[in-house]
This record gives sequence, C-alpha cells and structure tokens, in this order.
Amino acid sequence: MKASAALGALAVSGSPLGVTSAQSLPDQPDAADGTVAYQYFHATWTDIEADVPRLDSAGIDRIWVQQPARGKLDWDDLSYDGEYGFYDETSPYGFRDPHPPVGYQPVDLQDLDSTLGTESELESLIDTCHDHDIEVIVDVVLNHMAATDGPDGYVELPQFDRDEHFHDNGTLGEDCQLDGEAAEYECDLLGLPSFDVELATVQQAHEDYIQQIDALGADGLRYDAAGHVWPWYFESEINALADDLDLWRVGEIWDYDIDRLLEFADTGMTVFDFPLYDAIVDAFEGGSMEALSQDAANGVVHHEPSVAVTFAQNHDTVGPGVTEGEAEGRAVELAEAFVLAYAGMPMVYRSGPEDRSELDNEAFRDLVSVSQEFAYGEVIDRHVEHDTYVFERSGNLLAGINTHESTEWTDWVETSWPNETLVDHAGGQQPVTTNDEGWVEISVPAAGWVMYAPDEEDDGDNGDGDDDDGDTDEITIQMTVDVDYGESVYVTGSTDVLTNWGGGIEATWTAGNVWEVTIEDPGEFEWKTRRGPSGESGGVWEQGANHDETDLHPTHQGWEE
Repeated sequence: MKASAALGALAVSGSPLGVTSAQSLPDQPDAADGTVAYQYFHATWTDIEADVPRLDSAGIDRIWVQQPARGKLDWDDLSYDGEYGFYDETSPYGFRDPHPPVGYQPVDLQDLDSTLGTESELESLIDTCHDHDIEVIVDVVLNHMAATDGPDGYVELPQFDRDEHFHDNGTLGEDCQLDGEAAEYECDLLGLPSFDVELATVQQAHEDYIQQIDALGADGLRYDAAGHVWPWYFESEINALADDLDLWRVGEIWDYDIDRLLEFADTGMTVFDFPLYDAIVDAFEGGSMEALSQDAANGVVHHEPSVAVTFAQNHDTVGPGVTEGEAEGRAVELAEAFVLAYAGMPMVYRSGPEDRSELDNEAFRDLVSVSQEFAYGEVIDRHVEHDTYVFERSGNLLAGINTHESTEWTDWVETSWPNETLVDHAGGQQPVTTNDEGWVEISVPAAGWVMYAPDEEDDGDNGDGDDDDGDTDEITIQMTVDVDYGESVYVTGSTDVLTNWGGGIEATWTAGNVWEVTIEDPGEFEWKTRRGPSGESGGVWEQGANHDETDLHPTHQGWEE
C-alpha cells in the first residue's frame, strides 16, 4: 500500500492523458487497480466480523468502517425520514439510510469503545479480516468533535476545552465570519466545533489517536470532512505520520474542482472522485454516456487515476435513479459495473443495513472478479454514444455498458488483439473473435454490460501437454503490490527456475502495479515474493504463508521489514 514504482495514465484513442511520474510524489499511496473496496456501515464490529466469510466469498479486498471513538450519538439517535430521532430535521437521504450515522460526533478520542463495539471487538474484526486477506480502512474525524447539545444535555469533551482548542468563527453557510479559504478551514461544519490544528495539543491528540488505530492492525485511514482541514496539516503532520505507519489513506474532499482535489492528493493521500460521481449520476439517470468519456474529462480519474477512489454512491450520496420511492435498481447496478471496470479504485456501497444481498449476487461477484483480474492498464475509448460506452483497459479488458432499457447495441469496435478469441466474463454473451486488424463485432444487452478478455485457454495446445510449437506449457505468476521508487519485486520458490528460495527472479512491472514472471510450468510448487533494488535481488520477504500453484495472483500479505 506504499507508493507505486510507476503510476498509470488514461488514454484517449491510445494517446496518454495525465501521465504522472512516480518521482513527483514518492510517498503518495495508490488507488490500486485490481482492488475492490466495500463500505460496511450501520453495523456493530461483531456483526461485521460474522459477515467476513461472505465478504471473502464475494471477493472483497478492503472494507471501510466507521470511526471508533466514544461518541455523542447512539443507535436510538438514528432515524429515517419521517421517524422521530434526536435530529428531527431529516437528512437529504434519510429515506434510504439511518442518519446521522454514528461515529461522526466524537466525544473522546482516547476511548475507542463506542456504540459500534469495544476496542477489543474492533481488533478481533481486523484480525478476522486479515485471516481472510481483507484489509480494513478505518474512518477518522480530524475536523471536529461533538456539538455541545446532546440527547442528555450538555456534552463534555474530556480531552479538549471548547474555548481553547477550537475556532470560534461561526458556522459555514450561516454566520461564518471569515471569507475564502479561511472560511472552509476555520468555520464550523454543520455547527460542529472546528479544531484549531495549529495547536500542539490538538496535533498530539490526533497523533495518539491514529497510533491507537494503527496498533489495532488497521491497514488504512479514511479522513472524514478532509476538505475542511488545512492541506498543510495533512502534508506536514497527518499524512507524514500515516506514511511512517504504512497506513493507506483516502480523503473526503466533497468538491467538484479537480485542481482542489489534486491539491489534497499532493499532500500524500488518495481522494474520493466526486466529479466522476456527479457525471455517473447524470449519465445513468437518462443522460448521455458521453459525459463519462475521457473527452469529457469530468473526474480525478481522467487526470490522475492513481489517486482516484471511485464510487456510484455512499452513505452521504444516492446513486442514479434512487429516490424516496425508489431504492437501488438497474441504474445503480450499471453504474457499479462501470466503476468496477474503469480506472481508479472502486468503493462499493448499497443502502439498507439490514440487507447487503449484493454480496450473494452472482452477477455482482462476477464483476468483482473482472475488476480484480482484468481491470488494469490505460483506458482507451473504443465507442461512445448517448446510450453506450465501450472502452478497453489496454491489452486486458474490453468493457461495454448499454443504458438503453429495451434495445440491444451491436457494432464493430477496434481492440488491441488481432485474431484473438474474447470471452465475456460477466455479461453472459458468447465468445467473439477479432479479425486481422483487431476489430470485432460485439453486442451489449439492453440495460446490460459485457466484460470481454482474451481466452486464456485458447493457447494452441493440442492436448499433448505441449503447445503446438513444441514448447512446454508456461504459467504466469502475478502479484499486485506497491514498492518504493527504484525497487522491484522478485519471485522465489521451491523450484529451480525460481532459484529454490534464493534471491528470486526479478518480475516485470505492468499497469496496475502488477508484477509478473512467466516460467515453464513445474507442476506442484510453493512461492513467495521478495522486494529489493531493481537489477539486483530481493532482500525483504513477503509476510504470511507461502503461496502455491493453485493461486497465481494472490493478495499480497505485506513485507517483513
């Protein structure tokens, strides 16, 4: 989860867009291709832990959970639209999820026992996730603490003095006494007291809090309301600390200004792609799919895909077609298919904390698998019109989305594969074969998608165990992992070609931070990765158990520093 050795770029008709040098941001985490994250909210730590096997079966790589800290609100304070609750003013999307979610009005950052469960229960959840190769991203609130009035009266803050440790410049949008940038960072958000982050006491409290979360085994942080915290604070204090602790991070900067989002990304974090979300809602609510194309360039993912965390909805925003009388439908499923195939790291969320039936849905699981196995490489627009968007992840995936409710779309599109059989891994369509120039005719079902990739079984094998040219069968070992600039990944194992647990074979980097080595198939064997300077050998071992020939692209288990 550290900085990547090389960052990808999008492409328009094969021309790179937004090429980024890894040297410019050596400490920046990566929104890695092939990683599918899932927002798991409105549940206790023990309930989430009980559901980890299902998350694993669905193929989820990371989960994002709410902030652990003693807070002002309890489950009884959550309400849906039209129901009594502590907040009698309904939230914009109170008809969908209980609001306000617990965790966002902290009272004591020293006490990790919360409405969601105890500190030890959270640690157990994280351990169980790790047992299933699932990473845990923990929410942290750095902008504010709880407001003064609670269900039981005045709210005390054991760590902080309301007069000493917070700004007193009024509330944004109401009586804020400041203008410009200062208003965003030093006026209260929704009446919640805004921290004065220049104070050493506040900085130390945040440092201690993040270190507590790290000690529980968390893999990363999600910064709530990051757009209301001075960027310099992230760069010099928070992200610097997170980087030292090897914590991945993503910031909630609820803004549609690409430059402002990239300003926060440059402090050493990834960011939620709100501009792309806005375009997704427009496109899948009856607008044009052309708004999602690279020519439209409405999204962080079009400028710097390595820092874009993409989503079709979350606990604060509804997806396309979702209204008070209409829950998630096909429009949300189509939008999820798009983000799971596109560049950036997808974060999936469905409403209804009592359900989460998508985790058992075969079509959803197929899309997760496609995202992990094939959604790598530069994005190349292959066909864009009002209802249809076909794009290629260069050399790996040909994805097509059709929003028309009743009409199947059929046409010829260009690909990177001449004379190649392509198999649909998620849309249910028959295999197709490209011509000498790489063009192929495909059909995308009405209100549906296709996810084509080269047929791995179409390798010329005549059934005698050798390829038709007489060569022995080959296998490709792959590992998705970020390493520091100037380093490579080395594959070593229990076979001569993999140096019999020696220094290892230096892997080749491909898009999406995938490192791969192709060898003659030795049959049964075990293997592992090592890390070291490029052109030399690997000296730092991968943690965890050995991999074997049955899993040639497993989840990386971290490095033994």
